[in-house]
Amino acid sequence: MAPWGLSEALRGAPQLGWDSPAVAGFLLVAAIAVYLLTRESRLDMAKVPGPWRKALPLVGNLLDLITPDHHRQLVTWANEFGGIYRLKMPFEDVLIVTEPQAVADIMGRGDRSLDKSQAAYGHVSQMVSAQGHPNLLTSASDEKWKKVRKAVAVSFSMRHIRPKFGIVLERVNDMVKKLGEGAETGQSIDMDRAALRVTLDVIGLAAFGHDFECVKQGVPNRDHLLRVLPRCFTEVELRMMNPFRAVKALPRMLFRNGDKGKKSFDRFQAEMTRLLEEMKARGPPAEDDFSIGAQLLRLEKEGGVSTERILSEIGILFVEGFETTGHTISWTLFCLATNPGAQERVAEELDAAGLLSNPGQTARELEFQDLNKLTYLACCIKEAMRMYPVVSVANARITGKPTCVGPYTIPAGVLTAVPLYALHNTKHNWSNAGQFMPERWHDVPTETYTYNSKRNDGAAGITFMPFNHGPRNCVGQSLAKMEVVTVLAKLLGSFQFRLAPEMGGVEGITRRESTHLTLQTVGTQGIRMILTRRGQLQTEFHVA
Repeated sequence: MAPWGLSEALRGAPQLGWDSPAVAGFLLVAAIAVYLLTRESRLDMAKVPGPWRKALPLVGNLLDLITPDHHRQLVTWANEFGGIYRLKMPFEDVLIVTEPQAVADIMGRGDRSLDKSQAAYGHVSQMVSAQGHPNLLTSASDEKWKKVRKAVAVSFSMRHIRPKFGIVLERVNDMVKKLGEGAETGQSIDMDRAALRVTLDVIGLAAFGHDFECVKQGVPNRDHLLRVLPRCFTEVELRMMNPFRAVKALPRMLFRNGDKGKKSFDRFQAEMTRLLEEMKARGPPAEDDFSIGAQLLRLEKEGGVSTERILSEIGILFVEGFETTGHTISWTLFCLATNPGAQERVAEELDAAGLLSNPGQTARELEFQDLNKLTYLACCIKEAMRMYPVVSVANARITGKPTCVGPYTIPAGVLTAVPLYALHNTKHNWSNAGQFMPERWHDVPTETYTYNSKRNDGAAGITFMPFNHGPRNCVGQSLAKMEVVTVLAKLLGSFQFRLAPEMGGVEGITRRESTHLTLQTVGTQGIRMILTRRGQLQTEFHVA
């Protein structure tokens, strides 16, 4: 029976039989529409290879990805299925892309480029903002994002970053002094934690004029950011794997360390609020102050950006610049300490520049203009970033419309990821991918951090991009590069490093690899090393 009111309208309409031309035409149009809509929803997804064909009901391929080293599983699949493959997660399909040309398309500005998936980064937004406000990392490229990006980019221009070199150098010298005291005891030192102390101090001082005093103090208290941030990152990773952890209606006790993770979010957000209040208490920034903090204060006052969004932006700068830079330093030291000859070549380069401590002679002080001249050290850093990219898996984009990804037309709404660990380590992109070979970079300009290792085939692709590429690349990479080279030049000019026996060699570190937002080692040991002063080492050698 027709709904009330419709039956009366139909009584006066012409009666059509099922065999009338009008009905036949309508059915034909409907059939075509259904076919096109169905075809639109599938497009080429069924043609994309991948582990999805053997996925389990409901959970999909999730069980293969809930291990700490799931970044290696993505490489295994890339080696098996190629540069574009599909996997199933409990609530959606995911397209994984490591094919060089497709990566360049996705990261670029053309018709095949993809924007960030704001939903995929929701747990990161919840970490830095109580209301889950987006930020430079997690937001789609809307007008507010562009406004914030433009303002913050000014802070990271080389004109404004170069004056921060003194801040970095001061903290590194403080660290070298403390490490020297530890080296005298002969005990192993966690170089990952030492590097993180420097990076957190640099962010606080260079961006916001706040000294967290990480390098100077001993064991930090439980509420110090040095301990709170890693707990936050762990909670984000756990929520990505199990979204039910984030459901406020569910008791935290249902999940392992669920209450601990929520409290770490609260502590971090409270610290960011205090930091903003501290900046405001100093008064309006000076006209010549283009620090990140100053630019964000101007956005809040003059740019119509809410306080909640500013807090989210402050928080995300710690997320992007703390563990990423610190782990890059420690992974590079790990590579140099476990590959005979590489550390010695760096020492020779430093010695030629007068930056290596020798018996009876202290190295001259590092200067800003030295950084781009340390070409072999730059090769070692790039090779370590290739093998151990700290942003190992998180790089989520979304198809906003049917989009060609390589040879496949992918429907709208498909989560598409370019995991850097797989991009940098698949056999399809790199020969001898598992070997540390700094010489790969001899002919690459020192300042180049986006690269195509298959450039001789005529294709314009990307196989290396530790800072991402295109309009969504890392806005703070100028500071990160300066910091990494400065720290490593000072450390390697002062000490020789060897992996501590309790680490179990390269195999022991490999077994402990873990992705918790950033690539690190599981547990509390970090990457422990034995340090020997350069002058002491050479004196012992000559005596022998």
